[in-house]
Amino acid sequence: MRSGAGLIVLMAYLTGMGQLAVSLYLPSLPQIADDFAVRDGTVQLTFTLFILAFAVAQLVVGPMSDHFGRLVVLKSGLIVFTAASLVCLVAPTVEILIAARVVQAIGACVAPTLSRAIVRDLYEGERSARVLAAIGMVMAIAPAFGPTVGGFIAVGFGWRTVFGVLTALGLLSYGLVYTSLDETLPGTRRRRMQFGRILSRYLSLTMDRRFLAPGLVVGLGMGGLGAYLAGAPFVFIRLLDVPPQVFGMFSMLNVGSFAVGSAIAARLTGRWFQVPAMVQMGSAICAMGGVLLLVAMASGLFSIVGILAPMVVYFVGMGLALPNALAAAINRYPDDAGLASALLGFLQFGGWAGASFAVAALGTDGPLPLAAVVCAVALGTLASALAIDRRPEAA
Repeated sequence: MRSGAGLIVLMAYLTGMGQLAVSLYLPSLPQIADDFAVRDGTVQLTFTLFILAFAVAQLVVGPMSDHFGRLVVLKSGLIVFTAASLVCLVAPTVEILIAARVVQAIGACVAPTLSRAIVRDLYEGERSARVLAAIGMVMAIAPAFGPTVGGFIAVGFGWRTVFGVLTALGLLSYGLVYTSLDETLPGTRRRRMQFGRILSRYLSLTMDRRFLAPGLVVGLGMGGLGAYLAGAPFVFIRLLDVPPQVFGMFSMLNVGSFAVGSAIAARLTGRWFQVPAMVQMGSAICAMGGVLLLVAMASGLFSIVGILAPMVVYFVGMGLALPNALAAAINRYPDDAGLASALLGFLQFGGWAGASFAVAALGTDGPLPLAAVVCAVALGTLASALAIDRRPEAA
């Protein structure tokens, strides 16, 4: 399978599988804390350290795929993910669960990172943006859809079953890759694993406004999602007495909102608006959602609707901005697609980890920390989007 709809579906599935490892177990966090008799903050480490490891590991995975090829690195990552998921399933202590989650993150980061690189191997320009829009939809849908399924699994079968599902998904993913995917990076385009060159390229990318501005849109935009996923289980389940399975269903609003934004982005990009304009438009809507959330919580409108309505606005804007920002950042580096994709992933999940750490540090005994962090990253997303060069040759 070298191109076409089948490959896009496979890349979207692999991206979704990696993302489900983040969110499928979120409704189980209070249950895990009770089971191990530990503080909520301790169990939150299974989320925040996962995200941090996910972010950092991509910086190695991307260059490895530029050297060894996409396929061998992808298969190795899926093996690591599956084995770590199995350890999570049987973990006897919270410390072992935390450690296994870190290893699981290293394996889980491979599929989303290489999915973007494989798309860049095969497509260019506006076509790349539209394909990344489809994959980008999955990138946000999976973390939002995950709590819905995870809530029912946790209530019906217990939190360990969630990791049994992830183990099965890892095995299925390896089978699909083994039977369906060909190598997309020819030997003539591979780069040697030279630490100095890799570090130099990372530094040059971070100093390139054409990469950094859209990259920060990705990182800060996903930070809003990270803040929501880190704080919402405790705010809804503990403070608003929402059952775990009902909390999971709330995430369907996030799914639908992001899907609407991504569908609009896929239709308008390249036809009515260029990529930078779409990023800026979506980021402005994100900022509106963040401000509305903070105003609502500061005004005492602490309710299910008071939280979900602003987040719907946020996720519509994210659906518009995110896939176009990914395309704007990665399209200029066809010879370093794996490395550029890795740095994008680092920014994406680094923003996610930073926002989730901030929510955990500020506390989950009220809604204001969640609202403040979402508002801050939303305004940062808009500021980064306004820094994008809108000249056609810079897109």
